Amino acid sequence: MLFLGALAIGMITGLQNVTTEVGTTGSDVTEAAATETSSSAMGLLETTKLSGSQGGDFVNVTLHEQPSMWDLYLKHCPKWKPIDNVFFQVANVFILLSFLAPHTPTGLVWMRVGLVLGCAFSGVWAWSIECFLDGVLWNATFVVINFVYFSVQFYLIRPIKFHKDIEEVYIALFKPLRVSRRQFRRVLMCMRNVRHLKCHELYAHEKVTKVDSLSLVLSGKLVVSQNQRALHIVFPHHFLDSPEWFGVSTDEYFQVSIMAMEESRVLVWHRDKLKLSIMSDEFLQAVFEHILGRDVVHKLMQVSETMAVSNGHLPNSYEEGEDKPMLVVKKPGDGPGITALLNRQLQATDPNAWRLGRIEETDHETPV
Repeated sequence: MLFLGALAIGMITGLQNVTTEVGTTGSDVTEAAATETSSSAMGLLETTKLSGSQGGDFVNVTLHEQPSMWDLYLKHCPKWKPIDNVFFQVANVFILLSFLAPHTPTGLVWMRVGLVLGCAFSGVWAWSIECFLDGVLWNATFVVINFVYFSVQFYLIRPIKFHKDIEEVYIALFKPLRVSRRQFRRVLMCMRNVRHLKCHELYAHEKVTKVDSLSLVLSGKLVVSQNQRALHIVFPHHFLDSPEWFGVSTDEYFQVSIMAMEESRVLVWHRDKLKLSIMSDEFLQAVFEHILGRDVVHKLMQVSETMAVSNGHLPNSYEEGEDKPMLVVKKPGDGPGITALLNRQLQATDPNAWRLGRIEETDHETPV
């Protein structure tokens, strides 16, 4: 385009200041007159008849100098109009602000709002000031399109809130790992229910209950036992079946029993549905493997400490639901007793557990 423009300017410049004299006789005068008329109408030729010659008339034909491109730009608007209406100015200010929006989710909302307002004021200007119907229709179309995009983007960035217990779980486990609320809501969509457990109610029975869920304690405490021997206590924001997450299919059964020590609430996920949901998101997969792996290590440390200290057990009468103390103290010949160890575990969440544990341990260790 620049080459063609330069070529056109060169041709115009080459035709400047060219003067030719043409002799005409007889019928040629008519043809010259016609050519003169058409050329004069275009503003390119200026004719002057010369007299005093016997052979005929001479016509002096002069080509007008063509204006350059720069002159066209300067003289195209010899007089500028005054500044336009305030609607026009406000419309362009909003459009300018939309162009300055940052490339973020909030910035996209900002941009759409600016375009909606800019096109709206431009339409008002075209309607009330210029009476420009085409401008009104085009700007109305722009307003509708940008408003739809604004509504979708605003819906996507709206704040996501959870129930109080779920919010505590998110803040304690997932937010420190930079899981967004939208990602956590995707995880919650795989939730089966929130199960309420009464005191001494079994959540899972050894070799009877299938491993088809993933459960997280929201409130209360539950004790895990095997062959009527207490292994460890599960506190809020810990998983009940994290060891079964790794390498255990949904057709297998729990190898431990889980019973509520007090009224508890447990968040239960569909295990297969949850695994399928996070399969396409490597980040969420890594998050769950980290959280559950850490939970398994915590449980293994508790079980190792318990087995090294004492052989605690749960009698059959407790599983039958009798209102008796949850944990059986040591039998004659046992070590320091499972009660003291599990009470030390309780101290992590219950400040009064240490005092109660000391009283119970003193009572039960009194020689007969």
